[in-house]
Amino acid sequence: MPEGITIPRIGRTAIALVALSTNLASAEAAEPGVDQPPRSSRSDAAWEVSPHALDALARRILGKGCEPKLLGDAKRSFSESQLLCDGHLSFILVQAALDGHPLPDTKQRLHALLEDALGRARAPFMRGGTTHVNGRSLPRSVLYRGYVLLMLAALERVGMADAASTALFDSMAGQLVEALEAQLLLPSFGTSIWPCDSAPAAAALLLHGRLRGSEASTAAGERLIARLVELAARPTGFPTRVDAKGRLVEPTQRATTLAWTGAFLAMASHPAASTFTNTLVKDYCDRPAGELLPLAACREWPRGVQGREDSAGGPLVFGGYSVGASALAIAATRLSAPHRTWHAHLLNAAREMGLGDILSQPGNRPLEASLYWWGATIRPW
Repeated sequence: MPEGITIPRIGRTAIALVALSTNLASAEAAEPGVDQPPRSSRSDAAWEVSPHALDALARRILGKGCEPKLLGDAKRSFSESQLLCDGHLSFILVQAALDGHPLPDTKQRLHALLEDALGRARAPFMRGGTTHVNGRSLPRSVLYRGYVLLMLAALERVGMADAASTALFDSMAGQLVEALEAQLLLPSFGTSIWPCDSAPAAAALLLHGRLRGSEASTAAGERLIARLVELAARPTGFPTRVDAKGRLVEPTQRATTLAWTGAFLAMASHPAASTFTNTLVKDYCDRPAGELLPLAACREWPRGVQGREDSAGGPLVFGGYSVGASALAIAATRLSAPHRTWHAHLLNAAREMGLGDILSQPGNRPLEASLYWWGATIRPW
């Protein structure tokens, strides 16, 4: 699982801190999940990504790369950081192109990021076994496959694919379809199965079906999404981990897994995204400042559960609000029409938490910057 999508700890803006901390109790009593008109919030235009910032981000990701840790903290290991950096920068570049303002070197960078994902970014996933695809030895991990397939879909979507990337897109999709016929929920690392990690793969298969006219990919993507929805309907909610037969290993539903799944399914314009995003906002997100300030935050754990702090949810602040869950919720709520005000308020909270420091020098924290800009600019493909 992508363990540790984080934004920095709150470290400034005394008014916001006071409002957040003094209104926790009233936030618990407020009706959750109901959108209200914003008192005041800046538009997304305030968060557009400049070409200069993207250039700095690309140079770091394709050069030194992304360290396998969060916010430079060796105690917060994040082994898959390079793959996520490659993938999310690709998504940002494609989103910019689809929105009508592509960078001049978009095609070159998309292909360079793909090659990086097919090279050094494989390392953390190799222990789960490999498969040979068009002369390449690639991990069997469903998370890895899903990300690379989305990067290949990105090239097709903006008309920047070449014969080799299209052939790889078809071959990888075909192999994944075959793997899903044998076992619908596949491991992410080793034998560990995180259902949320199937969401990028499901989205990629739907996109392959549309872009390449593959009925088999579409059918496999739909089956996989139906399985995720089935898991979400269990009495304990969408589980964190299961075994190969779908039996619960870690049954507790978490905000990061809901936000992650909702965001990726929405990228493929699948209506099931609302199953996950609605639950996320209703059961995990609050406006801790009440009506005082237009700020929002999401808990990692269900209300009343004193869960641990880990690299999945990131630091827990003010009695359980998770910077990881709140960051991923930015992406999920942007693509959910009923939750656009929540999206704006989550952006405001990120700003008050000091995100500007990271965005002003994205080469210093490339993983966090790329994840944030993906969520702030995400759009259906």
